[in-house]
Amino acid sequence: MTHLSLTKDQITEFEQQGFVILKRYYNDDEVSLLQQAAFNDESLYTRAWEKKDSQGTVSKVCLWQETGDDFYSMFSRGRRLVDVCETLIGEEVYHTSTKIMMKEPFVGGAWEWHQDFGYWHRDNFMLYPKAISCMIAINKATPENGCLQVLQGSHHLGRLDHNKTGDQKGAAMEFVEEAMKYHPLVNVELEPGDVLFFHCNLLHKSNQNRSAEPRWSMISAYNAISNQPFIENEAVYYPLNRVEDDAILNWKTS
Repeated sequence: MTHLSLTKDQITEFEQQGFVILKRYYNDDEVSLLQQAAFNDESLYTRAWEKKDSQGTVSKVCLWQETGDDFYSMFSRGRRLVDVCETLIGEEVYHTSTKIMMKEPFVGGAWEWHQDFGYWHRDNFMLYPKAISCMIAINKATPENGCLQVLQGSHHLGRLDHNKTGDQKGAAMEFVEEAMKYHPLVNVELEPGDVLFFHCNLLHKSNQNRSAEPRWSMISAYNAISNQPFIENEAVYYPLNRVEDDAILNWKTS
C-alpha cells in the first residue's frame, strides 16, 4: 500500500466493519513533530471546549473548521488522508472539521456511545451518511487510557436517535444495547502515527482515562461535496487545497 491508495482487502474491511486501521501511517519524524506542536500549544487549552460525560467527568476538545497554512493543516489538507477518504466514500470530499482530543491522566472523561452522523444529520443538515473521520494517534491509545471503542459493523444499522447525556449527545441506549448482541465490541488500540478511518454511522465511545498516561488524538472529518448542508448553519463550506505528503516535514523549514 502506498500513502495514496488502499488494497482491495482494506476497502472491503471498511465496507464490512465500518472502519479500517492503517498502522504507522505517519513516520516517527512526522509524529515527533506533531507531538511537539500539540503538547506545547497552550492555545489548545484556551480554545478547548469542556464536555462532561454522564458522570460529570470532563473531556477537553479543541475544534476548528477552516484549514490554512498552519502545521496541523499539513495533516488535514494532506493527500494521505483526503485521497483515501475519497476512495472510501467514492466521491470528492471537503474538510468539515479538525479537532484535537485531550484526555488528561486520571481525569479525562468518557465519550458516550454515539454516531458522528447522529450530530451531523440533525445539527449540520447533512442528508446522507457520506462522511468519514480520520483519527491520528498522537500518543499511544490503550484500554487503560480510554482508547476508542467501536461496535464492529454497526454502521449497517443506519442512523440512530440521539439524546442529551451530560454535555454530550448519546445514541439511544436501548438500540445500542441490542446492537451489542450482534456487533462485537473492539478496543481500538493505536500506536503513535497509526490512523483509524471510520464511517460516520459507526457506533463508538471511549471510557474515562484512569491511567497515568494522557491519550491525545487529532481527528479530521470529511464530507462528500454532493452532501453539503441543505440549510445554512455553523458548519461552513471551505474549499480544500490539498498538499503532498512531504508538506509535514517541509513545513518546519518553509
